[in-house]
Amino acid sequence: MTKAETSGLQSMTGYGASEGEAGSIKWRWELRTVNGRGLDAKFRLPPGAEALEPDIRSALRVLHRGTVNISLKLDRAEAASALVIDEEALAAAAKAIGRVQEVITCDPPRPEAVLQMRGVLTTPATDNGLTPKELASLKGGFEEALAALLASRRAEGDRVRKLLEERCAEMARNIAAIREKTATTREQIAERLKAQLGELLADQVAPERLAQEAAMLAIRADVTEELDRLDVHTASFRELLKSDGAAGRRLEFLTQELMREASTLTAKLHTAHLKNDGLDMKELIDGLREQVLNIA
Repeated sequence: MTKAETSGLQSMTGYGASEGEAGSIKWRWELRTVNGRGLDAKFRLPPGAEALEPDIRSALRVLHRGTVNISLKLDRAEAASALVIDEEALAAAAKAIGRVQEVITCDPPRPEAVLQMRGVLTTPATDNGLTPKELASLKGGFEEALAALLASRRAEGDRVRKLLEERCAEMARNIAAIREKTATTREQIAERLKAQLGELLADQVAPERLAQEAAMLAIRADVTEELDRLDVHTASFRELLKSDGAAGRRLEFLTQELMREASTLTAKLHTAHLKNDGLDMKELIDGLREQVLNIA
């Protein structure tokens, strides 16, 4: 397959099929994939088709991840069970019959009797019951089904990618909104703390001490680093969505990092309104995670 045929973000769910005929057989391939931690192939091949398995496993690497169920159905025409005369065996039989007639006077045997002699009538099948032509046709049919499966997975992958891009854009807007709302948090906390302590303690605490305590509390409430890391992870996530290779595992890792930062951020936010913003962000990230679990 060409790079163009295998590029693009893939979903781990898809379906592909093909059918055709060659020699004495009619065949139908069906390939289905579902989510999986790695690439796992499950075969349902009829007797004689096992010889195709090594080539199939090699071709499946373009899927990266997922559980692949591979089914092949064969229908062999009875009339074509391959009655073929072995010319060498027939010539040997005729020579033997001629020698018998030299020794014993007898009529020549009927043709059907000659055909019943061992080795005269054979089938063109290989040891596995399929001719080279039939095996080649089956291999080509599998490639067709695999191409259809890839197209299905890419179509679903493109749909998921667009959904993830929309969620990433919403993430970026949420981060920017929280950054704006918390821009003056440190100053507000410091002023509020000084006012409250001033009312309680009057002149018993030095202004310098009040300022120090307020500053320490404001530093602990600062969420700049968490917001910066959320921005970085979101940007990395969006770049991965443009990749052609297997991106699912890396996207899963980034959703874990995003959730970790969002949890820390939410814990540090002090107002109920801001905490709701943090919870909304965590819900958004959880939605990202659910969709990413389907990416190969």
